[in-house]
Amino acid sequence: MPISYREDITKKRWMYCPEIRLVKYNIDMEIRHWDVPGKRNNPFFYCYWNKTPGAEICAGGKVYPLTPEYIMLIPPNLEHSPIQKAPFNHSFIHFIALSPFDSLNSIELIPVKEYTHLFRQCGSEARTSLSLYALIFELFLQIPEEHFGRRQIRDERIFHACRLISLYCGQNLQLDDLAKKLNMSVSNLCHLFKQETGVSPIRYTMERRLEKALILLGDSRLSMEEIAEKTGFADRYHFSKAFKSRYAATPVQMRKALVSPLPFE
Repeated sequence: MPISYREDITKKRWMYCPEIRLVKYNIDMEIRHWDVPGKRNNPFFYCYWNKTPGAEICAGGKVYPLTPEYIMLIPPNLEHSPIQKAPFNHSFIHFIALSPFDSLNSIELIPVKEYTHLFRQCGSEARTSLSLYALIFELFLQIPEEHFGRRQIRDERIFHACRLISLYCGQNLQLDDLAKKLNMSVSNLCHLFKQETGVSPIRYTMERRLEKALILLGDSRLSMEEIAEKTGFADRYHFSKAFKSRYAATPVQMRKALVSPLPFE
């Protein structure tokens, strides 16, 4: 697919556009029986804030109390177990955040400070969602950059290549088109891309396509066939096979986890 964007990459760097999707939330619930069986391990973030003590999270052999002084952020794919000690008041957000946020690999405790006003109902559903998105951005700004495990891309051309792949990952973006836009040969692009990112352009493209699919699965209005088409897969079968290989769950199973209502958290 020819790339029509005409920005001169030697003069201006791409502005970063974070991809974040709020999945579900509940504010200030009174929890008397936090009956969560087994261990959790999902490809989305958990954000917890308890106005009263009485619960803790066990992860990696450590115990993290949920206290009013801290908001807890649990990164995706981190196995953890919720434990209840006593009744408590609980607020939570489940959300998806793509690269580089998903490279966090440990629980973050962020001092509450002035952020609790964002963790609240704001009248309409739209205003409440805006408040919670604002909270998510504020929390990420408080996390030191070195906590994000992704390697830093130093070469401007590869940074630009990554952005183009993210923009066009659902379309038939060819390596020769990408190389031409960057004024590079295909072989030089592939060599430098793997050197900078640790993966090939093809592997990177597949990861971005599956991440985009994960975001789209949160929209129950879209059929599996529509999501497969929007993310560049030939059909639903190929989409499901690639998705299960990446996330150890079928798209149908993942959608159920993302959109099903929760009687408790």
